[in-house]
Amino acid sequence: MYRDLYDDKHKIRVFSPHERAKGEGYTKKPSTGEYEGGILCADCDNTLLGSKYEDYARKAIYGGRLPENENPVCENFKNQHGVHFTTCQNISYLKFKIFLLSILWRSSISSRPFFSDIKLGPHEEIIRKMIYDGNPGEVDDYPIFFMTYVNDKSMPKDLIVHPRQIRTKSGHRANVFIIGGMVYMFHVNSKNHKLPEHVLTETIKPNNSMNIIQIPKGTGWDVILGYYGLK
Repeated sequence: MYRDLYDDKHKIRVFSPHERAKGEGYTKKPSTGEYEGGILCADCDNTLLGSKYEDYARKAIYGGRLPENENPVCENFKNQHGVHFTTCQNISYLKFKIFLLSILWRSSISSRPFFSDIKLGPHEEIIRKMIYDGNPGEVDDYPIFFMTYVNDKSMPKDLIVHPRQIRTKSGHRANVFIIGGMVYMFHVNSKNHKLPEHVLTETIKPNNSMNIIQIPKGTGWDVILGYYGLK
């Protein structure tokens, strides 16, 4: 997921919303990105996550040979309210959801300052077990809401934003990651806290489909800065 973030010198540009609000630009990061070694054993890092889930996600997102029933087919639509969105079929609910949950979980256990806002509390152990057991759970178990601004040519694609935890308007807790033009909102709440219907409608579902909401052109910065309480 870092692939499109490197410049011609193989350095990553990291974006700070607070610096953007002050009119400043980007900061440079080393070529390895936010790498932290030693938090997983070799078997979990390479075999469980690497070959099973990361390899699938890489091919599903960026292209590669996959079985026909796991090879995503995506189309763009516009609903009756004028909202543009992308629908993807044939995307593995099990593999893609666990891949995404592994990003959330590893951010929670990381000691890197970049991920300091992502703390899952008691959900950390639940998600760890889901990943280890290969269990993506039900559709309302830690659903992810997807948005993108990749179709807005005025927005930079080569940035990764400091992930943070927010409270949504409905009072739910969401962990927001912005990577290479994609916005991933992980909802982490108890079963007793009913999630908004649009989250469950758009998230990746057991029927191997998902929707990605396209952020209206010209509003990308408003969306990004809004997650940080900035104008």
